[in-house]
Amino acid sequence: MTIEEIRRQIAEVDDRLMELIARRQELAGKLAVLKYREGQPIVDERQRAVVLQAALEKAVELQVNPEYVQEIFKILIEMSEERQRGCSGEGNLP
Repeated sequence: MTIEEIRRQIAEVDDRLMELIARRQELAGKLAVLKYREGQPIVDERQRAVVLQAALEKAVELQVNPEYVQEIFKILIEMSEERQRGCSGEGNLP
């Protein structure tokens, strides 16, 4: 396998990651609607801990640096919360 072939495969993985991030954001918007209707807050510290713990365990299982994975998931959670704030209470419900 050549460097270019590996780089092409990495680019394909990057594209898939972007698609998954976009899907996660879409779901966060749907979650915002439900939270808004049920009067629940955007930030759920218990759920945040569950997501971060699951990411940590999966990182360990896959032998990926768990500190970096948790940082990535913290950013993903922040993005979701931002999306939810934009979809709730401001007349922007999807």
